[in-house]
Amino acid sequence: MTILIGVLTILSISGCLDNKDFTVNQGNSKVKRILLYFSLDDEKPNSIVKEFEYDEYGRISKTTSPMYQDGVIVGTISYDLYFYDTSDRLVRKENYNANSNDPSGFINLINYIYEYSSSGLKTKETIEYPRVGTDDYYIFEYKNNRLDIIKKYDKKNVLETYVLNEYDHLDRLIKETTYFGADDRFITSTVHTYNGQLQVRSDVYTGTTHMREIIRTFDSANRLRIYESKELQGYSSAMSYILKYEYFD
Repeated sequence: MTILIGVLTILSISGCLDNKDFTVNQGNSKVKRILLYFSLDDEKPNSIVKEFEYDEYGRISKTTSPMYQDGVIVGTISYDLYFYDTSDRLVRKENYNANSNDPSGFINLINYIYEYSSSGLKTKETIEYPRVGTDDYYIFEYKNNRLDIIKKYDKKNVLETYVLNEYDHLDRLIKETTYFGADDRFITSTVHTYNGQLQVRSDVYTGTTHMREIIRTFDSANRLRIYESKELQGYSSAMSYILKYEYFD
């Protein structure tokens, strides 16, 4: 039962973040693992969200979500493999989930394919579902070399949603607003707060209702250490959680 709860927890949190990755860009620092807690006072994690492996060039080569029971890893829920081009750009990520019916013990559920402009800006992200033969994709549009609009299309090339980004005079992303593609109806907005260049807080709104607050805590080397996501409305389908980041020395 403990293992099942851990699996469902990770899947639930992953769903809340849509297709976003838990991976963070920490410069020369390398994330070792990300731990899940439900309270900052907890001494032991509820589960391990991801463990990281790197190739000889210092690039992420694999992340693993282990089964975690009573402080011990007892198996693997899923893992991701990362692939790069000759310019060290991530061009493909493959996700495999545990499945006892497959001879290998895992099945390839999702693939992410990334495309770039001649100047190195990411222009497209395609999400493949090999088992069902469908895919979605995102188009990234830029203005003055800043990500301006993210458009999400379904397998029929219909615009489902789009996100408009706003920046301040220091080129910091301060607001993301999501709309339905069919009729431009507002869905949500996320407002970001900074300490210098560090994004320390994000507040998510639906209309004027404050749905979620996210607090980020950094160490003296400006590495993300704690990510707190708190649901503020009782009817929210998401859940509150805390992620703690550990690094290789």
